[in-house]
Amino acid sequence: MEMLKVYDVQYNYVVDESRDVIHAKGLWHETFHCWLIDGENVLIQKRSATKKDFPSLFDITAAGHILSNEKVMDGIREIEEELGIPVDESKLRLMGIVRDVIELPGFIDREFTNVFLYSSTFTPTEFSLQEEEVESIHAVSVTDLQALFRREVITVECRNIDNDVIESIQLSDFVPHETSYLEAIASYFG
Repeated sequence: MEMLKVYDVQYNYVVDESRDVIHAKGLWHETFHCWLIDGENVLIQKRSATKKDFPSLFDITAAGHILSNEKVMDGIREIEEELGIPVDESKLRLMGIVRDVIELPGFIDREFTNVFLYSSTFTPTEFSLQEEEVESIHAVSVTDLQALFRREVITVECRNIDNDVIESIQLSDFVPHETSYLEAIASYFG
């Protein structure tokens, strides 16, 4: 059972609780979000079709919950686990903590997201994707993703870095993050 720290709305620690209870009751908790920037592109992941939450949708390059016995920087494990790439902490920049709420029937996700940017270039062969988590990695131009997140365009093109297949995607193809979260992320890209 995954235990997470529960916080009040001011981001003060309250108690530890199971992930299932946290999502059922909509309790505030902490997550690690890392957006990998590869030159002029942001890399996004397509979640595995077998994921319990939001299967086959596009999302943050690597992300996950901070367990109750972890510190925020321990979230680096998510990059290494999901993408199979080594992390150079000197290239990891904390951009801020952004609140994000996703409410669905029987699922309320209230997160304090610790948002990081990781600037580095990787070749497709350097990735070793955790198949039960990540189906594929795609590149989207920074300016296109900013425009999409700011709702200035309806669609953008992304390229699967493994096979160079290009497809058009829109916000409905992403995990349904709050508008304020997406706008904050767009501003972090520069």
